[in-house]
Amino acid sequence: MITLTYPEQSSRVNLAIGKFKKAITELGETWTVGSKKDSNTHNIIIVTKDMEENQSNGLYIDPSISAEGFQIQRVVDQDKFTIFILACDESGAMYGILELCEQLQNYGDLSSVNEYIINPKFSFRALKFNLPWSSYRKNKSFDVQKETVRDLNFWKSFLDMMMENRFNVLTLWSMHPFPYMIKPKNFPRATPFTDEELADWKEFWTSLFRMAKERGIETYLVTWNVFVSESFREHYDPKSISDEKFYHLGDAYSTDQIKQYNRECVTQLIDEYPDLSGLSTSLGERMGGMSPEERQKWVEDVYYQGMKDAKRPVKYIYRAPFTIDPSITRDAIEKNDFMPEPVWLELKFNWSHAYSTPKLRMTHGGLSDGLEGYWNPDPKNYKITWMARNEDFFTLRWAQPGFIREHIKGNGHDYVGGYFIGSECFIPAYDYSHSRESDHFQWSYAFEKQWLYYMLWGRLLFDPSTPDEVFANALGRRYGQSNGRPLLEAYSSVSKMPLALASSFLTLWDFTLYSEGFLSTDTSGYNSGKAFISLEDLLNTRPIESTYLSIRDYVDREINQESTEGFVTPIQVADTLEKDSQHGLELIASISDTDSPVLCCEKADIKAWALLGLYFASKLRAGVSYQMFVKTGDESEHKKALQWLESPHANKHWDDLIEVTSSHYVEQPLMHIGETPFSWERFRPQVLEDIDFVRSAFKN
Repeated sequence: MITLTYPEQSSRVNLAIGKFKKAITELGETWTVGSKKDSNTHNIIIVTKDMEENQSNGLYIDPSISAEGFQIQRVVDQDKFTIFILACDESGAMYGILELCEQLQNYGDLSSVNEYIINPKFSFRALKFNLPWSSYRKNKSFDVQKETVRDLNFWKSFLDMMMENRFNVLTLWSMHPFPYMIKPKNFPRATPFTDEELADWKEFWTSLFRMAKERGIETYLVTWNVFVSESFREHYDPKSISDEKFYHLGDAYSTDQIKQYNRECVTQLIDEYPDLSGLSTSLGERMGGMSPEERQKWVEDVYYQGMKDAKRPVKYIYRAPFTIDPSITRDAIEKNDFMPEPVWLELKFNWSHAYSTPKLRMTHGGLSDGLEGYWNPDPKNYKITWMARNEDFFTLRWAQPGFIREHIKGNGHDYVGGYFIGSECFIPAYDYSHSRESDHFQWSYAFEKQWLYYMLWGRLLFDPSTPDEVFANALGRRYGQSNGRPLLEAYSSVSKMPLALASSFLTLWDFTLYSEGFLSTDTSGYNSGKAFISLEDLLNTRPIESTYLSIRDYVDREINQESTEGFVTPIQVADTLEKDSQHGLELIASISDTDSPVLCCEKADIKAWALLGLYFASKLRAGVSYQMFVKTGDESEHKKALQWLESPHANKHWDDLIEVTSSHYVEQPLMHIGETPFSWERFRPQVLEDIDFVRSAFKN
């Protein structure tokens, strides 16, 4: 029997205790709730700062425990254990209970519970979630999400996942969400819904924000700037109807009425949704032709003033402008004294492809040169928050804890408040990629298939020292303890493939790389289906990572007998890819068979990444041989290039990739290639075109 003593009035503690009670029951234990310690039972006692004065047992909150942090203490009295969870606040107590729950699941009893203090590394641990309404991107992949994302059952599951993984911020991105949330008092026809329809929407948003708050999760609404609803244009500004580009990019079009409308929307939104934590907007799209100062003035006149006019203060995320002197941004933030501190300054890490190198090489708008102005000297009232965008893999499961730790270690300076994790081109709700007829399909939502990805980021952002054992144990609880470690090691090995590709292949904005499909797009590739990274593309690119040598630079150095010391060569990348891929394949071959179809699905994803790694390795070697032939005329190099592209190398690896993915994945919408559906099989003809490319060079 275990007696539980905790602040029952706390929604956060109650949610965590509910999960703890379930874990106790699953282990065959019984529990009861008491108001004080029971010497006849084991005890779990939760103490938060506001309860300290009521404690008669001499406990105190260690002054080193920070907000959201917790301490676990264990006391043995004869044969009875008492576990104390001490925290400054409800969130800390909640996380402490979840930690204890995990330990109990791993060890099976209270005698093995570890004692320690854990404080969060970052106070801002956010997920980026694009909404399918008034969405910045338009594609079938967003259209199919509208029903699921409107379902509060989905949000309950998603928010529970966030809570369990220690995420504490949900950012909801939509160009102009106001018509779905309020009826502006002075512009009532700007909202296209009836009173009854809008009431349904308000119930949805109110419930969503309340559920998030109950789990210690702040909610921010991120909008774009000089936008209005279609109903506003129709009823209040009909001359703007002729502007066919009003949806997305374009020159700034703003009137006093548009500013008044947006300003009132901001104020009314804050007043009507008391559980909404904060706002943000973008100083970019629809501001063409405006100077940096004019853009900032518009945001101040509309968003800042709208926030000031509201009945309560809200927090703010300042999205760093794309091409602006950091001093302008600093001044704009540091001169404001009405926003709760810190203001969160969002910067895209390596533009739209954080899954490249953990070194900061560029941000939105270009190279990282000059960014130091944001943090040198130290900010007065804001913190940098890195946007770790993932536009590179949506379907295959990915897990590489070493990369995340290295990222945090290299970029988690004192002036950094945290990270955003998420995508512009993918909504992790309805899973449209997996065959629902497959016995693998045993989850409800896409994020549940990618459970380890979210666990890795959330737990490591909270505590970067979290050991691999935690993640191996989580895999073991699902698929058998003996399988946990080899599964994690296999994922860690093969998940380096997209990082190697993104480091080797310079990409910029959202659509320019899709690593798991070996695709790169630009304006010519978008919506044409011709996005495959050909051998010629590899020859023409340059790496984003400055320590990497391109194929052409490497070959030139080899021919000129110049040193490559201090650089990573294409051959070294290929060797590492092959080694890691083979290691991953060996590990999953060693995993014992079970009756779990989902384990088969996990192993299939590992195999798919391994085959992509082997394919990339063969293609790099083919590129080096081809370039050697071009520069020297050595026909043996031409022969080697063909050999690396044909079976049993690149061609065979791609065919095997098709086989393993087609067994459980279906053709799916992909924003990167517009209306063209994606599958690995669809790009097999372009795999063969590489062979023709090399052969034609010999003929010429």
